[in-house]
Amino acid sequence: MLGLPGRHPMRPGHIRLKVSAEGHVPLTHLFVRDDRDLGSDAVFGVRDSLIVDYHRHGPGVAPDGRRLEQSCYTVQCDFRLLPLQEPAEPAKPA
Repeated sequence: MLGLPGRHPMRPGHIRLKVSAEGHVPLTHLFVRDDRDLGSDAVFGVRDSLIVDYHRHGPGVAPDGRRLEQSCYTVQCDFRLLPLQEPAEPAKPA
């Protein structure tokens, strides 16, 4: 079904998280800026505000001071949650 319209089942690289506050839309993903599948996410979840730069750090001292034998990545971003929209009033019959 996905192949006929030229779609694929792949998702762009992302990390899952949950940032939430009462009365606001929760944030659940951050996508890798240079991922080749950003424009064709299988579940249409990519928004410009969710695309971030992942910064690679080689082996050695990690940003938090620990010593790592492998590379790691960090992301720096500010979270801003959108307020929930109030449901529209149903139209009254004329």
